[in-house]
Parts: sequence; structure tokens; C-alpha cells
Amino acid sequence: MSRLFVLGIDGLPPTTLDRFLAEGLLPNCAKLLQTSARLSVTPTLPAVTSPGWMTIASGAHPATHGVVNLLQPTPGEAPDSVRNGFDRRLVKAEYLWEVLAEHDRPAMVVKYPGSWPPQNTGFVQVDGAGGYADITCRFEALPSAAYMCGVEAPQQAAGGCCAVPRGFEEHYRIDSNGANGHITVHARKPLGWSDLPAGCIPEFESTLPVQPSGQQRRELLHALAYPSSDGARLLIRRRKSDDGAVADLAVGQWSDWIREEGHQGAFMFRVKLLELDLTNRIMRIYRTEGHRVDGFTTPSELASELVDAAGPPCEWTGTFDYMNGLLDIETQLEVYDAHTAWLERTIRHLAGNPWDGFFVHWHVVEYAHHIAGSCLDDSHPLADRDRDRYLGFLRETYRLMDRLVGTVLDCVEADDGVALVSDHGHDLVHTMFHVNDFFREQGWLVAHEHDDSVHIDWSKSRAYALFPGLVVLNRESWWSGGIVHEDEVGGLVEEITAGLRGLVDPRTGQPVVTGVLDADEMATYGQSGEHAPDLFFSMARGYEPATRLRAGREPYFVLTEPGVELTSGHGSFHPASPSARTLALLRHPSLEPGSVGQLPVAMVDLAPTFAQLLGVRAPRDADGRPLNLHALGVLREQR
Repeated sequence: MSRLFVLGIDGLPPTTLDRFLAEGLLPNCAKLLQTSARLSVTPTLPAVTSPGWMTIASGAHPATHGVVNLLQPTPGEAPDSVRNGFDRRLVKAEYLWEVLAEHDRPAMVVKYPGSWPPQNTGFVQVDGAGGYADITCRFEALPSAAYMCGVEAPQQAAGGCCAVPRGFEEHYRIDSNGANGHITVHARKPLGWSDLPAGCIPEFESTLPVQPSGQQRRELLHALAYPSSDGARLLIRRRKSDDGAVADLAVGQWSDWIREEGHQGAFMFRVKLLELDLTNRIMRIYRTEGHRVDGFTTPSELASELVDAAGPPCEWTGTFDYMNGLLDIETQLEVYDAHTAWLERTIRHLAGNPWDGFFVHWHVVEYAHHIAGSCLDDSHPLADRDRDRYLGFLRETYRLMDRLVGTVLDCVEADDGVALVSDHGHDLVHTMFHVNDFFREQGWLVAHEHDDSVHIDWSKSRAYALFPGLVVLNRESWWSGGIVHEDEVGGLVEEITAGLRGLVDPRTGQPVVTGVLDADEMATYGQSGEHAPDLFFSMARGYEPATRLRAGREPYFVLTEPGVELTSGHGSFHPASPSARTLALLRHPSLEPGSVGQLPVAMVDLAPTFAQLLGVRAPRDADGRPLNLHALGVLREQR
């Protein structure tokens, strides 16, 4: 009976993959490429994570599965109020592993976006509740942080991309307060310590608060800085008089796992000593996210089994920590490594059980491109800023991907099917377009300023833009505060469309909006339904909309800052453009090794094709059909 392993790599641009393949960095990917058929894949509209992976799993357009964006617009509430677009309960379509379960065929689902909470049983599931698009996981009990002693917390150098959407504050970190995550602690004279290491002469002490999410009560870890023959060290204990140290670290070292209890149960985290200056009493410590050690699997007892076999989950890899100065680029790469290693151990453990379908998602390449994308393209005016460092960072991230591919290949048999797929590509973003400031200037959005904050006046506002290019009209039919009558919709759509199409970057004199799609045009790309926007606009390569409203009157177009803002993106590009397009590698006995599809394929056709390779029906809500592999030129010749 056929088996299929689907490895999902988020945000994989074919051009960068090919570049690093040519450099010889990716031997496992090269091996997979030589034995697979390669297909160019057109993503969803918009080309973003949640609708993309839901389409890959279901074969359904966003209009059918019901999730139109990672920030899901919410009818019945103001246009800037959204829901978490990764919630399985929002999805109206059936997933491929649910089809396998119906046929009593075992499936493994590991960290797949939009899969939690599971809607039925019959398959094994690990997590899938967050960690994508800088949205924190629902199993996060403790946010990542940096303890800062003797130094000021870094300030964001730029305004950021998106306003933190209402209804989403507890999960969306990317553009929250620039100081968020920095915990100021103070150096004091050491008092009350006992059972210290031989020869330890303390210099100063501090306390490190550990406050789980949603709790007022906090625990304290005690830290003692002291000199040693190897340089400055930091001793961390639960109690000063306890001779059992939580950690004893030199600069650059990580602690072992630290276990704490929260109101939802136990969680575990680690810390790394980034800097310790005894003379000036300067200390910086990075603290990872604390992920729960239970509740994140079905069946529930699998969680403790995985913690024993693979270690505590290493979940959070989002861009927030690096872009807000909680850690350096080398530590970010170590976080990626730990996350990937945990995923590899989990795959190896689960692969020892019977399975016919195995579905895994890995988000790290996507995050690395957001951080370091400027180094790949000279058309970013700041491309040379830390270019070698960022390019090395990208190369090492791709090496982690290659290691993960090698683990997958080790866990499958020669005649098993393997699919490496992605949800969208990636391309340069050198400029943020502050779209809602533009809307405000045009009179479509009205806002009032007070103490450097901006508040939307919905009684006078007619439209609002959501990332990455969705325009929602403030209709009377959308919510109780709407002011746009239905007979005014057509005229307003034409007015906004003309305004966007005529938009020119004054720095270059060039137009920046490549298309404005109305409801009928969006429907041809599978974007419609009660949650769908009224318009979607796509931008030229290098541009991405920023939805944050700013006080004052600043330029609409702002250069992105490498290391502070996203310098590579995807959602604002038209899905048919090279900037958004991605790929799939399919290895199967029926396919010609090393072949290349003659035409791009639609993302909705992947799940029905996978179902055909598995010998089961397609998910019942699929809009796509099995690919004509013969017409694509990738079918192995019959012998």
C-alpha cells in the first residue's frame, strides 16, 4: 500500500534554493531533486501562510475552506478587528489526513498550520497551534525575553509594518512595542549566598523574574556574577542557599532545561548568557519561550512520550526577538538549530510507528528570509549592510533545511512517495507603503491623534486596509458601526481602485501598484465569501503595505531597515508573479526522476494529486483535480 511523506517548507523561493544548490550547500536536497519531479506552483491569493497550507491540505480555495488571510477579517466587528487565521475551527474543508483516517490508514501530523484543534480522531497530531507568521503558539506558557542589567533596552529604529490588530493582541508579536520582551534587572551587593563554588568571590547579584503568560504571580531566579580562571561566570539558582544550581554559565553558554509550573501546567525553557561585564555590572541574558510539556498532542499521552524521546518542545522561532534586540544573529541561528533538531527527533520517533501519510511543517526558512532578505539583492539601497553576516546566516539556515530533508529521507523506504512543498515564494522588500496613512490623506479613513497615538473614527471612515493588501469597506452590512450604504459601494470601489492604480513613488517616479482586484476578479483566484475583502491590491517587487497608522504627516514610502524590519516578503505580490511563485518536488515510483513540469500548477491541485498517489479519494471539499502528470511531462514512461 502506498505511503507519502509531505514535508512543508514555509516560504521557499526557488531562486534562492537553486543558488545554494549550485554552491553545493545542500546535498540532501540535491539527492531529492535528482529523484523527483519538479513543479512550479502558483500560490493562493493572498500568498500567505494560513490560507496556503490549508489549501495544500484540502485542495480547496480560500473561498471554500473559509480562511482568507492569516489575519482573518471578522464580519460583525469593525474592519480592523480580526481573528487568528490559523484556527482549525475556522476551516470548513476536509484535510487529506482526515480522509486517511476515514479509511483506517494511519497518519502523522506534526506542527501543520491550521490543524489545531483537531476536529476528529484517527490520526496522530503534534502541535499545529501557532509559531507561524510571528503568531505565538497557544501552548506558549512563557514568552521569550531578554534580561538587561546596566544597559538600555534597544529602541526600534523604524515604525514597523503592521498595527497589532484588535482581537489578536495576545498572539501577534511582530510589531508590538519595541521594548516588549526586555526585562530590566538591577545589580546589587551579594547577600545571603552559601555553598558557592570553590574560590568563588561574588561581584554582584540580581534576580530574574519568571512570570507565566496570563498570571500575576511570578517566580524568581537568583543570579550571581563572579570571576573565574576562565573569565566571568553567572551562577543561577532558585534559592541562594541551595547548592543545586539551575545553571553556571560563561558568556555564550546555554543552560539546561529549566522547569516551572503555570496555571495551565508545567513548561520548560532555557537561558543563554549573552554578555557579562563584572567591572561595569553589565549583564544580558536571553530566555527562550517556555512551551508546555503537555496538552499539545493527540492522543494526549503522546506529549510526555515525546518529551522523553525528543526533549521539551522548542517552538518559538519568530522574527520578533532578533528585530527587537533580544538576541543576536548567532543566537537566533542556535534557536533555529534547536527547533529543527527537536523536529527531527520527533519525526524519527513517530516514524517507528505504522504510518501511510506523514505531514510535517517547518517555518524557519521563511523567518530567515524576512530577517536577511536584503543581502540577496543589490536593488535594496542598504543591501551591503552586514551583507556577509546575513548571507552566512541564510546559508546556515538552508543547511538546517537540508539536514531536515536528510532526516526525512532516512525515515522513508525507497518506494515511498515524498513531497517537498511550500506555500509561497519570497522576494525583496525595500520599501514599506503606509497604506492607511494614504487612505487617511484621501479621506477614506478618518482618525484622531492624542498623545502620539492614533484612533480611528469609524463614524466617518469608509475603508481600511489589512496586511498584505486587503481593503475592507466600512459597510452597513459588515457591522453595526458601518456607514457605507450598499448603493455607495460601487462608486467607492472605483474611487479607491483609481487612487491605488495611480499611486507613484515620488523617489522614483514609478507606479508601485501592479493590480487592484475587485470581488469578481478575486473570485477567479479563489478569494470570496463572507470574510473576503472588497478589494485586493498587489504591489511591485520591492514594495509591501504597512497598515500601521502614524501620528503626524510622514511620507507614505519608507525604506526598510535590515535587521529591524522585514526586507523580504510575499503576501503583497500577485500570486502569478515570479516573486510569489514557489515549487513542489514529488518523488514517486510513477514519476520520472529529474523531470521538470512544463507548466505551473495550481496549489489546489496538490491535495487531490497526493490523494491519488495514496490511493484514496480527494478531500470532499477540494476545488482542485489530480494533476495530469503525463501532460506535464513528468510521468515515468511505461515499460
